[in-house]
Amino acid sequence: METPLKIGFDLGQIAKAFRLKVDTDCNHLADWLNETYTLTPFEQTLFESVYEEAQEDVGYWNEEELKIKFISFLFKIADIAQKQKIKVFYERGLSATVNGYNLAVIADCLVAAPLPFNTPDVPYFFLQEFKKKRGEKRDPEAQMLTAMLIAQELNQDHKPIYGGYLFGSVWNFATLHGTNYCTSREYHATQRDDMMQIIFIMRRLKELILSR
Repeated sequence: METPLKIGFDLGQIAKAFRLKVDTDCNHLADWLNETYTLTPFEQTLFESVYEEAQEDVGYWNEEELKIKFISFLFKIADIAQKQKIKVFYERGLSATVNGYNLAVIADCLVAAPLPFNTPDVPYFFLQEFKKKRGEKRDPEAQMLTAMLIAQELNQDHKPIYGGYLFGSVWNFATLHGTNYCTSREYHATQRDDMMQIIFIMRRLKELILSR
């Protein structure tokens, strides 16, 4: 039996191997990113507290501090979790053979349908975070895209997969639908309007998941 090929976290190699079309058909991305909502008084108060702390420290947090002090609170404000339907997980491994390639990644954060005993089942969204620069062995965009390809293979439902990656306080979002891969503009978490929109993007994600 032929041994499946391996591929690393290199965006160019991934695009070539899986014949991805980049930023050509981005309706799913546009539908995801452009909604706005109204926060409750509690959510607004929590937002102000998180925003104030991020203004001071976000550029100095390590990966664990970023999860605990920032990302987890953004998910809380976005109210993304739904019992037995949507749950946020951290540091979970995924693997699959896709088009003859062995793919494996540790997802820094993922949103998935849950199984009992705090186990992720159907993955919908991946977030890879806090790498210093592009071109490193652990390029977050390449890791995110690898996770999205694995999710497509595992889900087998022809639905979009959603993702995000961070360079410090700068967020980018992405969608993968078939071979169409689209990426957003940069969202700066130290800018008030951008931080608010990141929350709205997560809240819209909940709607999109529940409507699948």
